[in-house]
Parts: sequence; C-alpha cells; structure tokens
Amino acid sequence: MTSLRSRGDGARLLRGVVAGAAVAALLTACEREPAVSQGDSPGRQPGECVAATDKPVSLVVGARMGSQRPNITTEVKDLLSGAVARQQGVQVFRVDGEPSRVVKVSPVIDGKSEPQRKQQVATAVQQITTAVTDLGAKKPEADGLSALSQAGKLTDDGGTVVFMDSGLSTAGAVSFLNGGMFDADPVEVANFLAAKQLLPAMQNKTVLLVGVGLTAEPQPALDDNLQKRVTALWEAILARAGAKCSAVVQVPSRREAAKADQPVSKVALPAPVVFRSCGTTVLQDSGAVGFRPNKAELRDETAAQNTLQALVSQLTGGSQRVTLVGNTATHGPPQDSVTLSKQRAETVKALLVKAGIAADRVGTVGDGQTGKYHKPDLGPDGTLDPVVAAQNRSVVVELSCAG
Repeated sequence: MTSLRSRGDGARLLRGVVAGAAVAALLTACEREPAVSQGDSPGRQPGECVAATDKPVSLVVGARMGSQRPNITTEVKDLLSGAVARQQGVQVFRVDGEPSRVVKVSPVIDGKSEPQRKQQVATAVQQITTAVTDLGAKKPEADGLSALSQAGKLTDDGGTVVFMDSGLSTAGAVSFLNGGMFDADPVEVANFLAAKQLLPAMQNKTVLLVGVGLTAEPQPALDDNLQKRVTALWEAILARAGAKCSAVVQVPSRREAAKADQPVSKVALPAPVVFRSCGTTVLQDSGAVGFRPNKAELRDETAAQNTLQALVSQLTGGSQRVTLVGNTATHGPPQDSVTLSKQRAETVKALLVKAGIAADRVGTVGDGQTGKYHKPDLGPDGTLDPVVAAQNRSVVVELSCAG
C-alpha cells in the first residue's frame, strides 16, 4: 500500500487555507448550524444513507487527467461547514499514481458573536473549496483504491469520506487498464480484495460517491450502462470494506477537465459485439446477451435479440452452421456448471430459431468450468480472479466458414 507522501506540498496548501482568515477562522462552535439530511439534497433519496454533519470529513479528489474538474457540491459544502463549525478535522487526499494527503485542517472558530462565527465558517469552507478546485496531480496515472485506503485509515470513526473522481483507476489493484474490469462481478472483485487484504478501512464511516463514472478529455465518455458498472464496483468494495453506508451524489456531466499535466492512460471502453463472417465471436455474460446470476434467464431479452440480429442477418439465406458453446467461471460443482452453461447456450439458440434460423443449423455445447475457451481463473491460493472469471462467463458463437 502506498505510504503518505508530499508532506511539504501539504504544508504549503495548509498555509494557503489559513492565510487571509487567520488560524481563528479554522476552528469551532456554531452549534446552531442546520443539519443536512439526505432528503435535503437533490442527488439522494431520504432514509438511505445520511452523512453526519458533526463529524470529520475527508475529501478524496481526482484532480487528474481524464476526470472532471473537482466541484464542491452543495451537499459536500454543507458537510464541510458542519465539520468546521464543530471542530472536526477536514482532510483532502489527492488521487494520482501515488495518492497523498495534501490538506489537514484542525478547525477553530472563536468569533464572539454567532454572525462572526458563521462568517468564519463560511470563509474557511471557501478556502478549502479553493484548495480543492486548484488541486492537481503530482504523479502519473490514478490509483483510487490506495487513495481511499489512506482516507479510511486517517478518518475518525463516524466521519464521512467523499470520493470525488471518475472511478476509472489506471493503477493499483482496481485498474481499468485491465480490459476485463468493466465485466468483472463487483462482489467478486470486493471478495478478491478482501482475500488479498487490500480493502480500505471504512468501518463506521459514511462514503459519498461524487461524479463516479463521469469523465473528461481525453478519456472517452461512458454511457449509462458503463457508469452504472463503475459505480456498482466501488459500492461493492465499500460495502465489503465495512462502510457504515455509501450513497451516490448525482452531479451533471460537465466534461470540464481538471487542471492536470501528469499523464493518465486512457481506458479503452468495451467494444460492441461484431460477428465475424466465420470463426468465433464471444458473447460476454456482462454484455447484452447476459444472464441473471446462476440462471439461464436473460437479463434483457430485447437487448439480446437486438445484438443477435446481426448474426441472424448473416445466416439468413445461407447454409452456415452455428455451434453455441456455453462457459462458466470456476465456481460451484463442476456438473452444475456444465448443466447451466448448456442451458444458456440453448436459450441463445431459442432466440435464433425464433428469428427464423432452422433449429438443425444450430448446435449447443455446455463446457461449464472446462473446455477450450476456459482460462485459469483461480490463483495459487484458490482465490477466484474476478476479471478472468468474468471472461469465462460467456456463450461463444462458432460459425462455420462454409457458405
């Protein structure tokens, strides 16, 4: 795990926060400051996950290439106001290739009247906001997991960690440069990190996800489906890490890039299915032709039909034969996986037949956890690799080359 770095840089930022309002502007009182509940903010639903406004706040900020320029939302600003007013610490962590803590504030508010104290709180929060919006990366790439690990370790119980980043890490254990990360099952990723003792320490902490799945140039934009996948991945990691709760704060996609001069690799987005004229085409279970967990029931039959229409058009009027090979990850009894994979191949066949392809032109095979398309997905210690496991969950279309 990456250790804390850039102490000198953090000290300079801290002086910048203190300057202009004096040390007194960063300290405590104002017990009448209004509490913020989840229902007070447009991005969240009442009764799901409420961040305490009288506890420490840590901001994990992706001020780096490919992520939107950091923007302190009204909800986050309210949390900062509550923390400052009640002498609770505020910290800012930078998300880059070697995440570091760059701001640590122990606030004191000593105004003699309530209006003075409120003004001191507002001034301090504005200075912290400025420090965040002016933040930049110091090291190439982005490691969101390590940044969350640092924040979790250094945030007191009951506090809130705000993750302000696209979530598309390009370094560390959750790197989307691994092409299968979009396809990986979120719970399996979380379990894998737990087995490797890589989960952040989030016990008794609330986590807000702000802007996860939203990108800026030069990173291509994610569609709604991919945004949901990235968000679900981080939510599963936080849940497995013991977070008190987590919530997504909806923000508009601005595509306004952060001020960044350190390079971050572009994450390649999953390519749409293109059926080869002959040979093999893999239908990943995470894609349009995907199934409900442990079932042969399609998640979205209409989406599956739309994807398979290109194959139907190619087969129509010809004599090519198709073999559909079902595959699974190494999970559960081998015979059960053979049965399930065969049933899934039969489900895909049923769609082709329904679209007009003769049943005798379509064969099905259930290879389960073995077979020519299976990749080893268990590590030496028996831990399931979630990325490889996702690649193994598929129906492979074998199309003959005879016209």
